[in-house]
Amino acid sequence: MAFYCYHEFKYNSDPLVMTQKNIHPQIHLKRLKTNYRLVAVLWALLIILFVTWSQQNINSEAMGLARQEAISNFNKDQAFRIWASEHGGVYVLENERTPANPYLSDVPERDVMTRSGRQLTLMNPAYMLRQMMDEYATLYGVKGRITSLKPLNPDNAPDSWEREALLAFEKGELERLEVTDINGKPYLRLIRPMVTTEGCLKCHHHQGYQVGDIRGGVGVSVPLGNYYIIAMQHKISLWLSSGVIWIFGLVAAYFFRKRGEEKVYERMEFEAHIWHRANFDSLTALSNRDLFHDRLDQAIANAKRNNLKLALLYIDLDRFKDVNDAQGHAKGDLLLQQVANRLNGCVRDADTVSRLGGDEFTVILSTIADKDAAAVVAAKILDQLSTPFELDGFIAYISTSIGITLYPDDGTSSGILLQNADAAMFKAKTEGHHTYRYFTSQMNRLAEQRVNMKLALHTAIEQSQFELYYQPVFTVKDGSLDGAEALIRWRSPEDGMVSPDQFIPIAEQTGLIIPIGEWVLQQAAKDLAYLDEVGAELKNLSINISSVQFRMRDFTSNFLRFLEHHPHLRSRLTLEMTESVFIDEQGDPGYHLGQLRKHGVRIAMDDFGTGYSSLSYLKRFPVDKLKIDRSFIQDLIGDPSDAALCETIISMGSHLSLKVIAEGVETEEQWNFLLDHGCDSAQGFLRGKPMPLAELEQFICNLKMNEN
Repeated sequence: MAFYCYHEFKYNSDPLVMTQKNIHPQIHLKRLKTNYRLVAVLWALLIILFVTWSQQNINSEAMGLARQEAISNFNKDQAFRIWASEHGGVYVLENERTPANPYLSDVPERDVMTRSGRQLTLMNPAYMLRQMMDEYATLYGVKGRITSLKPLNPDNAPDSWEREALLAFEKGELERLEVTDINGKPYLRLIRPMVTTEGCLKCHHHQGYQVGDIRGGVGVSVPLGNYYIIAMQHKISLWLSSGVIWIFGLVAAYFFRKRGEEKVYERMEFEAHIWHRANFDSLTALSNRDLFHDRLDQAIANAKRNNLKLALLYIDLDRFKDVNDAQGHAKGDLLLQQVANRLNGCVRDADTVSRLGGDEFTVILSTIADKDAAAVVAAKILDQLSTPFELDGFIAYISTSIGITLYPDDGTSSGILLQNADAAMFKAKTEGHHTYRYFTSQMNRLAEQRVNMKLALHTAIEQSQFELYYQPVFTVKDGSLDGAEALIRWRSPEDGMVSPDQFIPIAEQTGLIIPIGEWVLQQAAKDLAYLDEVGAELKNLSINISSVQFRMRDFTSNFLRFLEHHPHLRSRLTLEMTESVFIDEQGDPGYHLGQLRKHGVRIAMDDFGTGYSSLSYLKRFPVDKLKIDRSFIQDLIGDPSDAALCETIISMGSHLSLKVIAEGVETEEQWNFLLDHGCDSAQGFLRGKPMPLAELEQFICNLKMNEN
């Protein structure tokens, strides 16, 4: 069917293509998700690398601060050692903590007594420095140590790491660092060389040292616990801030992914909307002509591939234009929408209903078992569309003409099938409406004839192949000549005289009735002027006006200008119009008819009685004459119904002060009936057939002679 839900045509029936990158939107969405995952992984790796690098910097910074503390302590120790060495040591009270140094027993001034009787002992720089380092370690946790490859005090003997460092100092190295555990706690251990000065020789000259020699090293061990705590605090802050940044990055990436998806969906929605507008009728939501051709091609391909039959139904609403013009386009549109809904209810989901334009629809029956299956659907459609339509308070009745063609019996291409279905529909319409017809080869010939006639009409207009015939109109009461009706004839060089019933409908369908109608007016005015000149005057001249002509925007103004150039037509001209002119309320026919009547033009309603609402028009629109359709006159004598209708029309016209004209009078019995019931005028073969201008002139002259 022609109704497809959004997802069907978006993904299944007609996959949309992204115009920007020429990829299917689902692939685009998949790529967005993949890119998001890739960005998330890369972002996580970047954060991990940043955190790792930052942690290393924190560790390095912590080690650097610990080293700076160790260097500061080393420098203080060195400064004190240098000062003490220059002064030969420091005298302190001799007690348990600072006993006499046995390594200075050879120094005569090692022990001295003050005047007050206090015993002092000399403390050399190294010994004093060791005690200070022990004190400093107790107070602040920073351990100091003096060591040498040739120590005076065995406690200053180096361990393996210190020995390795001292040997390296002799080769020019200036510093050694290591992180180690001391009593189960982490420490940064630093050692730098101790250079011999003049003051050092006082105690170490016997060891063979000279000024400038590396005689040992000073080591400092800084506890790392506090540094580790501070570093961990920095790391925690780093992890938290990095985690926030990581989450923010993921959220931002997710936002851009969702925004990208929204753009894809927006694009899909936009393209779906454009595709829908390009392929579906905006009024009925049925597939339009373009999509219909595509569906028909697909159905043909499927039928060919699987050796199946399909049927194409061409549907035209009979007299839809009457409803549309009489009730307005809004109700006409509502009618079309309801027709579309009913058509969809008559077919299967696999079938396609389309609107080709106007009131023309098609149905593709994608698979049928046999020829009769199409007839079943057509009958169902006729039944459904014959039910009255409720249009906002107005009840509309329509009938339908359906043409049916079959694949592969009638054709194997979409173009041929559509042409055949159209021809079959036209046949159904010409045979009485509200029916269906199957396509036959004869219909093709008729369709070709219509096309050929259209082309021939163009030639006829260019070469002036038309003629005007005139049928006299008589007063029924006394048989006098009341006037004549101008009737167009086409004398074709190939086909001879062509009946108006053959070419007028085609001329109206193609718009060629406009130039033909203009020619009729000009030729009738010329002929009437000629009759006036030769003394064969006509009191009244009737000219048929097509509804197509009358609905032209400038018809009234153009016609009034025409009257200005032909003043001899004033008060003698009657325009005959069918009921279709009066039902076009959107064009305000009452106003235009009133303008014509103000200038002496009389209005006749032609074919009166064949419409469904003619009586209301008599009240609402300015009309001067009623013409009883010939279909009522033919069986006037033998059919009581026709007799009653004619009698009613004549009586009604009399009460409304309208002149009544009967057309198609062919027998005296018909004439006498009209006379008995007070009909005003009549025309027909009984008194005068249509004749060319020359014969009309002679006919009028003969009548005048007989009267005399």
